[in-house]
Amino acid sequence: MGVVYDSPRHTSDLDFTITMPPEKDIGFRLRADLDQALIRSAVGLGYPDIVCRTQRVAAKPKKDSLEKGSFPALSMTIAYAMRGSAEERHLNRRRSTRIVELDLSFNEPIGSYQIVKLGQHGSRIHAYSLCDLIAEKLRALLQQTRRNRGRRQDIYDISLLLRRFQFDEAELRFLHKTFQEKCRARQIEPDVNSLSDPDVIRRAEAEWGSLALELGSLPPFFDCFEAVEKFYRSFPWGISEPS
Repeated sequence: MGVVYDSPRHTSDLDFTITMPPEKDIGFRLRADLDQALIRSAVGLGYPDIVCRTQRVAAKPKKDSLEKGSFPALSMTIAYAMRGSAEERHLNRRRSTRIVELDLSFNEPIGSYQIVKLGQHGSRIHAYSLCDLIAEKLRALLQQTRRNRGRRQDIYDISLLLRRFQFDEAELRFLHKTFQEKCRARQIEPDVNSLSDPDVIRRAEAEWGSLALELGSLPPFFDCFEAVEKFYRSFPWGISEPS
């Protein structure tokens, strides 16, 4: 949101999506591969004095559910420190407080992606397309009750995107299809009224005012929600997709 769409709202963690199911010992192998890659990257990017290492790798929601779980994910932290510093000793004991958080979700449908270039001569990364980004955030709003959490940031993010982009009929059909696939991957069957569920609205509105600490100027919640709900209802509900 910040890098590609110039959103004033920023987050401190990184979210990765993997279409494949998790393999056995994926956490152990990923830790080993990442530790080697981080060493090479620090040197290659011109930061040989910075040490980076995986600190924590945990399955979500619990340790024994990664391969058997319906919605498997890994939660990871990457610690960093200057070589020779006191913080490096904490890093070596995997107790550093200087970390970057990563979440990796498996079995996640992806409708389309875009290639983002970081700077004129920077790296190229695969990122969600605009349609996938909105579809993911709409699904997260519907998951609030199941996860017992609020997602006030998603209403803000989607409303910001809707102010900047318009969608033709073909794009709406594709976005709707992508949204439905993402929902079904999490055993959700959405309909035209799902977003209007009072509990969905209540949870999305909770702590809305806290966004002002990040943004300064914050639009009213119901102005943003009304725009998102109108867009959601504009999907081609009841129209069968061509096979």
